[in-house]
Amino acid sequence: MVPQAMTAEAQARNERKKRKEAKMQVRRAQLALSRQDHGGPQAWRGWFDGSAHPNPGKLGIGALLLGPHGERIEVSQAAGHGSSSDAEYAALIAVLQAAQAVRPPPGQLLLFGDSQVVINDVLGTTPVGAKGLEMHRATVVALLQQFNDVSLRWLPRHRNGEADRLSQLAIASFTP
Repeated sequence: MVPQAMTAEAQARNERKKRKEAKMQVRRAQLALSRQDHGGPQAWRGWFDGSAHPNPGKLGIGALLLGPHGERIEVSQAAGHGSSSDAEYAALIAVLQAAQAVRPPPGQLLLFGDSQVVINDVLGTTPVGAKGLEMHRATVVALLQQFNDVSLRWLPRHRNGEADRLSQLAIASFTP
């Protein structure tokens, strides 16, 4: 009877190990996809980040938009009070508005952010949208519809340094 119990325990361990490996494979595939740019030579690229100090607290947003001919648009501004998700959404809205102001408008726009909550919420990859962020999501969706070719991708925080720096600058200059 003891060998059967050990066998069941070993099988359970083996199943947990398989599930963990499957999750790691998905994560590696997501990271590999996020490292791919897929933009053409005329694509505009944007990075966004939002910060809340504390969370919830003062909001700072940062965004960087780079054009195919060396154009550079930076956004660094205080954005009131709220949660880190509010800040991330505000930063995404700011980079979309900056791209909207470009003339001629970008033919292709690639946007990168490090908030899986916001990106998954906008892309609808979760069965239920993030609670309390519905108005932000509606604003972003309306802005996205104004572009012909736009993509939104997650990237790890350490690869979003310039947008983070701009959001931290905004927090530092925050005046209530």
